[in-house]
Amino acid sequence: MLGAVRKMKPDDVPSAMELSTAANWNHKPADWHRVMQLSPEGCRCIEDEGRIVATASLLPYGTRLAWIGMVLTRPEYRRQGLARRLMEDAMAMAERRGIRTLKLDATDQGRPLYESLGFVVGEVVERWGRDSGEFLTVQEKSGSGGDGLNKLCDGLLAQDLAAFGVDRRGLLEALAATGRCNASESGYVLSRPGRVARYLGPCVAGSEEEAGRLIAAHLDAEASDRCHWYWDLLPANVGALSCATGFGFTRRRVLWRMRLGEEIENNDSMVYAIAGFELG
Repeated sequence: MLGAVRKMKPDDVPSAMELSTAANWNHKPADWHRVMQLSPEGCRCIEDEGRIVATASLLPYGTRLAWIGMVLTRPEYRRQGLARRLMEDAMAMAERRGIRTLKLDATDQGRPLYESLGFVVGEVVERWGRDSGEFLTVQEKSGSGGDGLNKLCDGLLAQDLAAFGVDRRGLLEALAATGRCNASESGYVLSRPGRVARYLGPCVAGSEEEAGRLIAAHLDAEASDRCHWYWDLLPANVGALSCATGFGFTRRRVLWRMRLGEEIENNDSMVYAIAGFELG
């Protein structure tokens, strides 16, 4: 029997992984645990006979913005209104906390549900990928990389605030602690392992040239592993498209960045890779 919407617990992660794997998402258990660590009350689920059958997460960035992600339903439980129940739960939680804006990245399949709840499309988000065996391009060989900093300074956090629109220090520190981080005076990039591909992002930089140097350091560092890569970007930033193309990446899928509530002032021209569909 289907249960009520409840808070997810660490013991739920193996069952939740079945959902993300069935959807061919790139998440590993660490990705679920990270969201639960950053937003313990915001990771929600519905279970049936001890199995997690639907999930959603609400990740607040203060009270200015919260990101909705991890919206998943087991295939055999779809079209029963479970995603709507979880979305309404997340929206109610955001309202109680006084959060002024909600955002999410929607697939074509999820977009009608979000539109019915009042979300509107703001821009396009694209996933680009590069398969193993596609290695050093001319641009990569000439890249010098970043300086290998393991943490982000206040200046870069201020730059990220200008680019993203709200303070996400906690997220960036969590990502830097568990992945690879390169930074310079005018930009940074992180990457982390995924279930099927290494994930590049987020990346914020003052110029396409600087973003290219920082990203090259990550691609070069992992070249010996012959790994696959995913890179999610905002195509409104033509510099990000140019970088991705130059490094041998190709467009794999398109999603819709949607918003409910007030607009947020940010600067997409500085965003060369997002943090993830579930993170913003």
